[in-house]
Amino acid sequence: MLRGIYTSCTGMVAEMDRENVTANNLANIDTVGFKRDNCTTVPFAELLLNAYSKRMPQQVGKLGLGVEAVTQVVDFSSGAISQTDNPTDFAIDGDAMFTVQTSKGARYTRAGAFQSDKDGFLVNKDGYKVLGTHGPIRLRGEFSVTEEGQIMQNGKVLDFFQLFSTKDMKKQGDTQYTNDNAVPATKFRILQGAVEHSNVNPVREMVQMINITRSYDANQKALTSHDETLDKLVNELAK
Repeated sequence: MLRGIYTSCTGMVAEMDRENVTANNLANIDTVGFKRDNCTTVPFAELLLNAYSKRMPQQVGKLGLGVEAVTQVVDFSSGAISQTDNPTDFAIDGDAMFTVQTSKGARYTRAGAFQSDKDGFLVNKDGYKVLGTHGPIRLRGEFSVTEEGQIMQNGKVLDFFQLFSTKDMKKQGDTQYTNDNAVPATKFRILQGAVEHSNVNPVREMVQMINITRSYDANQKALTSHDETLDKLVNELAK
């Protein structure tokens, strides 16, 4: 009986986690460069297998029933690309991310809606400088960027965008990522005067939200049923 209650509770907690992830996806429909998240769950059988095979640390006192929301997986599929004709806007077609310098070190992003600050440095919406192979990219006057990421000015190569693959990137915030072992990107095209939109499909996310609500309600009803049965059992034994 108590295991039934526990199973229902883990199901409700997992659905709450999925709801939070889905809600965040919906909130970022219009965020340039945003990549949707998926919340994965692991059933009891797999948790038990992992525990016995010692692929994860043993956890004393953890009852092996129900499901557990384990992690968020980023969907790196491409979003729609649209023209802006703004020379400091850039979209990436392929497996690559821009690099920006933050107070906590290098971060990677697909959000290429950049601008030039008062000192001529190319920065993102948060004011972080965009990095090239020679450091922060500084622009003076007109420039152009090739599909290979070469920054051209006055017919000469000024710098190259510092670009890394999306492989093993870990999300921090909505559009920034970290990876201590980032791999240089090789398969991409840089499109100047364009931005990549969020890859969130609002219809799919709304359907997901409906399914989550139904699953949560089902677990809640099961929990109520177990609780009522346990209450009757306790009262009858007390007589």
